[in-house]
Amino acid sequence: MIIRIAYLMLSAIVLASTWFSLGQPNGFDQTVLLLFRDDSLNLIGPHWLSVIVRDITALGSNWVLLYMMISLSAILWCSQRRLDAMKILMMTVGGIVISLGLKYVFERARPDLVPHLIEVYSPSFPSGHASISMVCFLGMAVVLSRNWAHAHARHLFIIMAIFSAVLVGVSRIMLGVHWPTDVIAGWGIGILWVLLVNQFGSRFESVSQTKTRI
Repeated sequence: MIIRIAYLMLSAIVLASTWFSLGQPNGFDQTVLLLFRDDSLNLIGPHWLSVIVRDITALGSNWVLLYMMISLSAILWCSQRRLDAMKILMMTVGGIVISLGLKYVFERARPDLVPHLIEVYSPSFPSGHASISMVCFLGMAVVLSRNWAHAHARHLFIIMAIFSAVLVGVSRIMLGVHWPTDVIAGWGIGILWVLLVNQFGSRFESVSQTKTRI
């Protein structure tokens, strides 16, 4: 029941963000984007803040995360945790394909309300950094901690994973390269994909164990 409610809520969030992305930038997008800028449209805060924000956003790079997750999959495979390795690989590759595919379906323009603090080349919706970081961080936490004996440690791992992905998404808004609804949709898509792959993997494992007993 909880999983079904989570699916419904996440789907509603993604659909709402998608709806807002289809038209002109709305008041919510504009207001949140400007929260991080001063009257001259510069990033609010000390001059070194932009360096930290760029470093945080780099954690959500497709290439960085792809390398990290393929390496993790290889380690899990060699450790005889082959289902977990396949889960990680499916989450990562599938997440990247879904994110990039949706970008070129919707073709939403990048924000022009504030100056961009980094260069970007692809369409805006959904945020690839937000979706892929959520897929990889949350997926890694869910898969690696599934057999941990201490529930509190598992919950903390998952919470920190989500928090890390949230930081990456917020950094994209602060850099001026995404509308907030791009980022919100990216988070929602990422969580949905992790839940789907993990649920499919768990059912596959259950069926395999049943056949083995027979």
